[in-house]
This record gives sequence, structure tokens and C-alpha cells, in this order.
Amino acid sequence: MKTRTHLFLVLSLASFACRDDTTNTSQPINTIQPGKRNYVWSIDSIEYGNLPSTIQLESIWGSSSKDVWGAAGDAPDVRDCLWHYDGVKWSRATAGTPITEFTGNKTVYAVWGSSKSDVWAAGRKINQGVLSGFLMHYDGMAWTDATPPSVSSLSTVLYIMDGARRDDIWAGGYEDAVHYDGSTWTAYRIADSLTVASITHGQGVTYFHLGSPWGKDTIYIFMFANSVFKMIDYTTITQRKFGGGLFVLGSKLKTMTNGIIGTTVKTDGSIDTNSWGREFTTPSFFRERYVQTSKNVFAVGQLNLSYHYNGTDWKQLIISVPNNTVDPHALLWGVWTDGNEVFICDTQNGIVYHGR
Repeated sequence: MKTRTHLFLVLSLASFACRDDTTNTSQPINTIQPGKRNYVWSIDSIEYGNLPSTIQLESIWGSSSKDVWGAAGDAPDVRDCLWHYDGVKWSRATAGTPITEFTGNKTVYAVWGSSKSDVWAAGRKINQGVLSGFLMHYDGMAWTDATPPSVSSLSTVLYIMDGARRDDIWAGGYEDAVHYDGSTWTAYRIADSLTVASITHGQGVTYFHLGSPWGKDTIYIFMFANSVFKMIDYTTITQRKFGGGLFVLGSKLKTMTNGIIGTTVKTDGSIDTNSWGREFTTPSFFRERYVQTSKNVFAVGQLNLSYHYNGTDWKQLIISVPNNTVDPHALLWGVWTDGNEVFICDTQNGIVYHGR
């Protein structure tokens, strides 16, 4: 199959987001406080060790603002594919992990966890020219290879990972997705010649956005319920009935493109395919999103695009750091918040902006 870089160039036109670390938002809506917008921004320090590099984090997840993991699967050196923030600096975190073992060329593209002692990373392994899916797990002390036969038998790269809770986790790649129920990883073939580009969760339903890495312009939405995958809508990049980067807010399924487009979720988890409506338009595309609560949502993307939803409206955030020029053409990708602090990754320039 083609490389991650090629996949990004093709599917970015569909404005998909590759990872979603969805937080349980079942708390009664009237008790949830709106997320803040008046952040003071700084740039986190980065510890590269002895090798020159650029930290290009595409997926980040944390148990707190002092314990954040980041993945950079396309790093030229595999030692740069996993990073950790301890509240002071970002440090390379691959030493002593399965990534640096001499058992195949391994790298991770996505991270997700349920707690400080339960963190997963997904990616790929190449051993003697053979490609396979790769998973590893952190128990609070050390990372171990957690790739079961159901995953190692897949000739795919697991690009994204998302969980609703510790016993309901998905990772997706080319044609396949794998699910963890708290004890076992099960593999599913979703569709031929399509790549899973985003995953999100509703009430008892998981939604998948898929697109082709081969230049075809049709994108699809599948739902998984009662152990069955079902294609529920599709569009073309030209038509753009909806976008990618799925996320659920209340009774709405939202997608990202040059702005936000949404539709209604029915009681059985299916969607109203005739009620897609644009909420607002932006001059460039969103790349990633993070839902901390239904009133604290971030969406970031190309041309330094950063927006926040507080339960009432979307507002553009302006990142400003004293004595630093923020690149107006930056590609913002990884984003995560604990509700008080937010981390936004300028993947293009190797910068992590930290809002407090």
C-alpha cells in the first residue's frame, strides 16, 4: 500500500481528521461548564537528546497536563515516534520500549489511554520486509508489545486509535479495524481498498469515516452496532455533502471540512442522510479535533486554524506567544485538553503550543 504521506495528500482534500480521543460526555448537559477561551499561550521546551530533529506530533493524549503522550509515526528516525511531556518538557520516550528492540522496524502513529496506567499506542511493524499491525501498552511503569495474532496477521498500518472507555477501544488502518473489549483484540475487515480515517462514538454506536488512498474521491461513513458494520452514507470530495473527522455532540454527528457540517443521529444510531447542514465555513480545512466535554471541543487544521466550541457557538482562537512569530501557514494537527490546559501541535514547524 502507499505511504502515510501519500495518504495525507490524497485524503486531506476530504478534510479528514485521523484521531479522536473521545471523552465520555454522558454527564447531564445542564451540569457541564463551558470550556474557557482566554488562554495564555507559551511554547513547551523539547528535549531531543543527541540527535537533531523536529517534533511533529500528530496524535496526543494525556491523563493530566503533566502526563501527556505524543506520537509521530512519520518521523525519519523511529526513535522520534513516541514522546512524553512531564509538565516541564517533552522528551523522546522510545528508549526501552519495543520500538527500539531488534525485532523488526516498529513505529507508532496514534496514542490513547483511559488512565495514567492504561495507555495504548498503535502503528506498524516491518520484519524482513513483511508489514503487520503493531500495538503496545503502557501500565504506568513500562511499555510492552501487546500485539496479538489477530493484529499481527493483518498486513496494515494502524494509523488511528480511539476509545470510549478502557474496555471499548478501536484502532484503524487500511481496510481493517481492530477492537479491544478489555481482554481481547478482534479484527474486522470493513471495506476493500479503503482506509479508516476517523473514528468516534455515540450512544452504543461507533462511527467510522473511510476514504481511498488511491486517488478516488468518494468518502464513506460506516456505523458499527450489534457486532455489524453498515455503510450509512457517502459523498464525493467535489460534492462535499459532509467531511471527515467525525465527532458526536448530543444528537448530532459532526464532520469537518472547510468548516463544520452536521446531521441528526436517530434513536437507532443511524443518521438522517438528508439533513446534513453546514454550521460555518473556514478558508482552510480542519485536520483534527478533540472532544473533552460537549461544551469543550477543539478543532485545528491548516493555515494556523484553531476553533473552540463552548456548547453555544464556535469561535476562532488566536494563538499568540510573546517574542515568537506564529506561522500563519502552519499545519496544526495534534490537540488535547484536560479542561483547564490545552496542547496544540504545529506539526509543520515542530512546535507544541501550550495554553493555560
